[in-house]
Amino acid sequence: MIEMRQVQVFLAVWRLRSFSRAAEAVHLTQPTVSGHIAALEDHLGARLFDRSGREVTPTKAGALFYPYARQIWRLQGQAEREMALFAGQEKGTLEIGGSNIPGQYILPGLIGAFRRTRPKVGISLTVGDTRSITAAVAEGDLELGVVGARLNRSELHYESFLEDRLVLVVPPDHPLADAPRVTPDDLARFPVVTRERGSGTRIAAERALEQAGDVIRRLEVVAELGSTEAVRQAVKAGLGCAVVSRRAVEDDVRNGLLAIREIDGVDLRRRFFLVRHRKRTLSPVAEAFYDFLLRRREG
Repeated sequence: MIEMRQVQVFLAVWRLRSFSRAAEAVHLTQPTVSGHIAALEDHLGARLFDRSGREVTPTKAGALFYPYARQIWRLQGQAEREMALFAGQEKGTLEIGGSNIPGQYILPGLIGAFRRTRPKVGISLTVGDTRSITAAVAEGDLELGVVGARLNRSELHYESFLEDRLVLVVPPDHPLADAPRVTPDDLARFPVVTRERGSGTRIAAERALEQAGDVIRRLEVVAELGSTEAVRQAVKAGLGCAVVSRRAVEDDVRNGLLAIREIDGVDLRRRFFLVRHRKRTLSPVAEAFYDFLLRRREG
């Protein structure tokens, strides 16, 4: 069997045309170099170099073997680099962020599935609004983010990830809970609780409602709250109605604590996006998680 050390020595002798200089180049003694060449010639059944004093000349057999030796050495180097990259994906710490809905309802399950295949990976998940997570990725504080809106920042790259549906949520005894239909004008008749500015949910809701005329200007916003959980609790307490992700209230609806309604003529579907910096190279573990998420995206 051909050994990698023999290939390395062969290439050094070929390049330097000298056993002594080849020995210096690969940090071996000259007798050891001669021994590697002799063993390789014995294995191949052909003389690879003619030696005449200090002069070393490749034979026809040596010339025939040379391109294969180069390819063997190159593939060995490539294999080592790929395996080093793979090893890097198997350990390390990943700093990622999610806006409220992805961070609370989507990413924890995906992180668990990812870590089952890479148990040595540590993951730090930061949850915030879309604007703060996007800014953290842009500034290099986070490698990856999953957010509820695509913001106009040229240094960032977005990939569409999952679809989400926003719904109007009200207490079960609210007048809109049993109304035959709910229009944008109906929304303007009652107090409303919203997320803070910079929230992906708020951005998506306002973009959709803008298509329904001037209803946003007419809304009676009684509270702007910093998390979806706070909005849920406020609605359950009767403070007002709200537009939130359906994912966030499914348990409340099943338990009869909240009711959800669609708004006629308003398309409240939105996308979640993976976001990364265009010019920064991801760490091996971040690259692995990014690929893991891309394989699970919808649409």
